[in-house]
Parts: sequence; structure tokens; C-alpha cells
Amino acid sequence: MGHTVAGAESVNGVQSTLTRRHALQLAVGSAAGVAIASRRLGSVRAQDATPAAGSYPVVAIEAKEYAFDIPASISGGWTQINFRNIGGTTHHAMFMKLNDGVTQDAFKEAAMGSDNFGALFALSVSVGGAPSIDPGITATTILNLDPGQYAVICAIPDDATGMPHYQMGMLAPVEVTAAAAELSAPATELTIDLKEFQFQNLPTELPSGSHVWEVTDTGEQVHELGLVQLAPGVTFEMVQAMLSAPPAATPEGGVAASPAVEVSPAAGASPTAGGPPFTVIAGAAPMSPGQTNYTVFDLPVGDYFAICFVPDQASGAPHFALGMIQPFSIT
Repeated sequence: MGHTVAGAESVNGVQSTLTRRHALQLAVGSAAGVAIASRRLGSVRAQDATPAAGSYPVVAIEAKEYAFDIPASISGGWTQINFRNIGGTTHHAMFMKLNDGVTQDAFKEAAMGSDNFGALFALSVSVGGAPSIDPGITATTILNLDPGQYAVICAIPDDATGMPHYQMGMLAPVEVTAAAAELSAPATELTIDLKEFQFQNLPTELPSGSHVWEVTDTGEQVHELGLVQLAPGVTFEMVQAMLSAPPAATPEGGVAASPAVEVSPAAGASPTAGGPPFTVIAGAAPMSPGQTNYTVFDLPVGDYFAICFVPDQASGAPHFALGMIQPFSIT
């Protein structure tokens, strides 16, 4: 599934998938990362809701180790991003809109000069984008893109080295031009607010079929929405136990594998030995306060949870540890 690092421990034979995310948490939670949370933007929440998903200009993006296949120039306005992970590990596509006066070269120099993800927010704003998804998954997100210069990045750290993927080639300059057509926001059945520290309006049960959610960061910090499918036989309580296991510090000050956690499987549960306990399947990428994304999905019947891995500005604790994790089911 691509979330582990070498030597990661397992829980009852189920591989823990959290250590790489811990590395990202530490990077964003640094002093420079405070700029992420403190940058406030006007809400881009649309008032009109007309076209359904599939009625927008489509930009197809493919991700692999370690590159994006993405157009160098796309039309602005309402745009449907179809994001496919053809690689062997988890990837996302964050649309970082460069601040006025910041060049692509300056952004790239900052990105390559430091693995401090938070430092990039001194030069840009995340408008969200395609969520973290595991290999073989395709996710759809609808964005309203203002014209300007963007850098599309994958900030997930490499499993083996901890180096963010954007330093390994997953940084693509993109010019967004003026909108080619006048469109408005998609019709949605739910509005999910991301704030400190909860997913507001997220139901505990959803019918199967197609869904379009309006996802807005109404908080004071950067937030994301990860929609994660549990493997058969794995319970939400087992995942919570994995998440509660802190990473161990390496002698170099990095992040090592989380220690093993003993969790008793539910009665009758038989997770595949060594298999992933869950699959990251849909959602919205980390976005700055005031930003809105529309996530489009058609998930199979099963058990899921929503999660935000972004660290708290004050304590450094991941947002899921402060309440931004919630189970739900598709029936």
C-alpha cells in the first residue's frame, strides 16, 4: 500500500501503515509550518450549484515514482481533476498557487533546498487538489482554479529515505490560464467542514452509489480529508490502536517505525497476514483555510473512516489525535 518504511512493525500480522505519515507530520509541524496555519484566505465556497460531476473540463493526472504526467498549461475555472496512481506507493497532487511575485524557479529552489514542507507556504497557498491515494486507485476532485502560476507537488515522504517526493521529481510547474467557459459549482448532497478538530456534518452511514461532497476548510489551520477503506476483518478500534502508537526517534533525529501494538482481532476476523489494514481511496488534499474542494466518489459497500493527518500548530500532535478521525459505513 506504500505507507510503510523499512522495518515497520505489524499488528497481528497486519502491516502498520503510519510511519511515513509521522515523518510528514514532523516536517509540517516545524516552526516554518506555522505559516500554513496562520495564512487566512477568503472563502471560495460557491453559492450556485448546477452541473453534476462529469460536466466540467477534465484534467487527467497520473502519478508514479517519481513524476507526474500533467499538462503544463490548463484552463482555469471549474475543473475536474481525475487523478490516477500508477505507481507502487501512495501519492497525492497538491495544487500550490504561487504568491504574487514568486517565480517557478524560486519555488523549486526552496523546495529542493529543504525538506521542510512548511517552508513552501511562505511562497504559496494550497488550494487543495487530488487526495492521497494508494497504488491502483483513481480519485476525482473538482476545483475552481484562479489563473496564475502553480506548482503541483507530492509532499509524501519516501518510504525508505524519508525524502519528500517533490525532491525526487514530483514537482510540476503548471500555468492556469483564464477560464474557457462560465460554469458553477457542482450539485452536492453534503457540505463537510474541516475545522479544529472535527469533520462537521459527516454522517455515520451513507447509501452506496455516487456522491459529491463540498469540503471546506473553515478552521484556522490547514486540514485534509482522507477517506479510507478498512480491510475485511480489520476494525476501526484496531486502526485506532495503530494510530496511538508513537513513532520512535532515530539517533539522527528522524522517525523510525512505530512500535508493535498488540490488538486482538474481532471475533471471526482474519486479516491477510502482512496485508494492509486499510486503503486510502478518496478525499481532498491538504488545503489552506478558506479553500473548498469537491470530492467525487462511488465507494463499495464496507467500513471506512475519515482522517486528517496534518499536525496541530501549537502542540504538533496530528489532528486525528485531537478528534479528526471518524468511522462511517457505506451500506
